[in-house]
Amino acid sequence: MTSGVQAYIDPIFEEIDQRYASEQKRIAEFKTKSVLHEGIHEYLKVTCKSDGLWVDTYEPFDWDHRRPDMDILGFTEGVTLQQVQDEWMPVFKERIAALYNSEEFSPMFFRYRLEFHLEVVLENKASHFTFSLLNEDKRQHLLATIEQFVEQKLDPASKAIPKEEDDFFLVRHLLDPHLYPIDAQRVNELLNRMDAKVQVSRKREEAWRHQLSRGLMHWAEDEFLAKYADREKNYGLEYTVRPDILPSDIPAPAMEMFLLTAMRVGSTDADARQSYLEIAAQLGSNQAAEWLKSGSGSIPASYTSERVTCQANDILQTLEVQIRSEEEESYREALVYLCDILRKGFTKEYGMKFKSKVKNYLPVPKLAKSALHRFFANALEYPSLHPLLAEYAETVMEEFKWYNDVEPGEKSAMPGTYAVMGLGLKGTEYFPLVSRYMKLVDSEHQSVQDGYAAVFAEAHGLTPDTIPVWARILLAGNDSAKPLKSAGIESAEQAKALVDVLEKLEDYEQEMIVYRIWGGAKKLKNSLKQAVPEVKEILETLIP
Repeated sequence: MTSGVQAYIDPIFEEIDQRYASEQKRIAEFKTKSVLHEGIHEYLKVTCKSDGLWVDTYEPFDWDHRRPDMDILGFTEGVTLQQVQDEWMPVFKERIAALYNSEEFSPMFFRYRLEFHLEVVLENKASHFTFSLLNEDKRQHLLATIEQFVEQKLDPASKAIPKEEDDFFLVRHLLDPHLYPIDAQRVNELLNRMDAKVQVSRKREEAWRHQLSRGLMHWAEDEFLAKYADREKNYGLEYTVRPDILPSDIPAPAMEMFLLTAMRVGSTDADARQSYLEIAAQLGSNQAAEWLKSGSGSIPASYTSERVTCQANDILQTLEVQIRSEEEESYREALVYLCDILRKGFTKEYGMKFKSKVKNYLPVPKLAKSALHRFFANALEYPSLHPLLAEYAETVMEEFKWYNDVEPGEKSAMPGTYAVMGLGLKGTEYFPLVSRYMKLVDSEHQSVQDGYAAVFAEAHGLTPDTIPVWARILLAGNDSAKPLKSAGIESAEQAKALVDVLEKLEDYEQEMIVYRIWGGAKKLKNSLKQAVPEVKEILETLIP
């Protein structure tokens, strides 16, 4: 190596050595929690500009604008691309390979493959050079470990359950093109096995789905879309298919895997699924075009009569309902169809396009005036449909799920919300349904139920029969729920009914209800100064 080249290379490796030394101290004491975790570092990038150099041991974000890691004024002066190619790159390959194969690093320091990227900016133009290093022995060992994991942990006959720490690595390895050729059928089979294994609890399922979606979207963006489409922004799902790409340019296994990714991701991100399928259709996938038009085919896509037309697309998670004749039977037919497709797998988190001349809404302050809300409010006007609406609600209610009728936010509502709240205002026979809903609702992430307590009390009054349900509604309030404008507890009968309910609750639940009704124990105490003696004596038991 000439002294001229060394003047550039030495500062770069000085920075790399410093970074790796710091990482070595951390990784030497690292204790892996998953047998599938075979190493840490798989990426190294050096960026050289006129004012210095940058070293990244992890892929940097596009918006990273930090100062140079080493300030060297005029660092690239006199450098040519030919010199970088002919003189710099051979040195980088030799010295980085020496680091990669060095025994001074712990076995967990490097992964089985290391990608090196060099970016040199000359005259405001960036040029890129790259190469990769492979430890074939480590790769083969990892493959053997994965196969053993599949045999032992994913065998349907085995009671073994993979650990949560395995999720990330399993997805990453199955989708790694340097470990396995693309095979959507094999990947889907193993993912199905994993799906079955994690059904031990909702928390375990949620953790797996999160890692699966992350891994699939990472593959879609870095391995598929990066080759065939341009991202319009540095984030989000906005891609434009490159005009020079022909359907014949895309290997069938890659498209099959991209379609599987779209379908899998759609269970937690409907927008991503639709975006991916639209891109696939533009790239010539007839399957994607058909799914976007008519759905997957796993549910009846439509229902038509002289009274009503219904169309459902399970891929887009949409339901279209057109009421031609405003009568009870029209809504009955639509509800029967809706219950039928839900039982056959249609998502509970759907959105609705609704055409009707009637516009009813429930008198609940926080509910969004969406098409879905209007459909159920209209149906609730027919008393003979109430049992069918209750049947629908029992079918669709599920914690941690929300209708797709509004943008995610403060108006989001758990499936079944409109039917349950409407039925709860119509008749006492649906009080048990209201209570089940309020126990199920995710009060940490939903607040539309906060205004229901006052409306419920106004509809039914506060009696020994209604107060237990009313208290359950208050308990389901979001942390941001404000106290009621009027306590409503004015008689000894009401006070005793409330105290009877609260005595069965935990202390924190009692405090919450007291806050929702009076604004807290202190305000309750002040309000009792004007209460009749019988009421005062009963409610004083609620003051600590």
